[in-house]
Amino acid sequence: MLHLTTDPDTTTAPGDDLPTGEELGEWLSDVSQNLIGFGIMLVVVLVLWFVGRAAINGFTRAMERGAPLTDARARRALSKARIKLPDPDTIEERLEAERRRQRAGTLRRVLKSALAVVLILLVLMTGLAVVGVPVGPMLASAGILGVALGFGAQSLVKDILSGTFMLMEDQYGVGDVVDLGEATGAVEEVGLRCTRLRSLDGTVWYVPNGEIRRVGNMTRMWSRAMIEVRFAYDTDVEAARQAMIDAVLAAKREREEVAAALLGEPEVAGIESLEYNAIMLRLMCQVNPATQWDVQREVHRQMRRLFAERGISLAVPGEAMMFDSKANPDKVLLHDSARPGSDTAPKGEDGRPLPPSNDED
Repeated sequence: MLHLTTDPDTTTAPGDDLPTGEELGEWLSDVSQNLIGFGIMLVVVLVLWFVGRAAINGFTRAMERGAPLTDARARRALSKARIKLPDPDTIEERLEAERRRQRAGTLRRVLKSALAVVLILLVLMTGLAVVGVPVGPMLASAGILGVALGFGAQSLVKDILSGTFMLMEDQYGVGDVVDLGEATGAVEEVGLRCTRLRSLDGTVWYVPNGEIRRVGNMTRMWSRAMIEVRFAYDTDVEAARQAMIDAVLAAKREREEVAAALLGEPEVAGIESLEYNAIMLRLMCQVNPATQWDVQREVHRQMRRLFAERGISLAVPGEAMMFDSKANPDKVLLHDSARPGSDTAPKGEDGRPLPPSNDED
């Protein structure tokens, strides 16, 4: 028969594996100390959050205010530096103030987002240390992983660097209408990695900053309303020019928003081009940023009314010009080039159609 023997020294009595009162007290003491430390850390994070927000708000508000030219010390400093002082409360100063406001708002959002990310990471690391997770090896592994990602995520680093320089150079900000090559629209959000645009049809575009090769800002400081109109060759150019200017003045009288948007007087320099069937005049007027489209629509409406009232004809597609050099060199003959045999074919003074031109003559 097999007899089993046990060593009395290795035998554990029931309940011996439970922690003693002293060990439990030490564990509770460690937990309470960690919780107290975590609570202190939360208080510090909250203080840093409010202090950081206050510092960011103060910095961006100072940038938004700038150095007002009405301040005596600022004007004296500019005078000593021999910098020409513009007249206070000029259009350029108001536009520059609006641009500073947009830039300050963009930087304020970006800096607050960066501050929030840093503080969240700090709280996360502290919480892991409280529950007993070793943070040191994680940080070392994160450093090695960061080096590996630095080679694999070069596009991400490129996007962040491009976004940083874009904000420093103030290429565009929230509210601007920009053309980034692949997408065009109003800027809704500017980040260090990508820019969010909303196009005219409502599509939201996310453009990585590193992929932006060129930036066309349509609303920087001021914009320009530009309207090109093609008139028939026999139109009185001066009458057409005056009608275009009067259309702007009429829109200014009837619509308060147009009057508030205009920053200068309308200009029509003269004939911009001579085309095969038209002469082209161009109207240009300086307006507030992002208001050129509203101004152009209202001016178009007024132009249509004035052209009809004053009998000013626009160019007709397919209509070509001919000059009767034999009968009357100064007489302009219009005919429909798309239908040579129609009633609008060129005719002489006697009303009969002219013979086809001979290149040998």
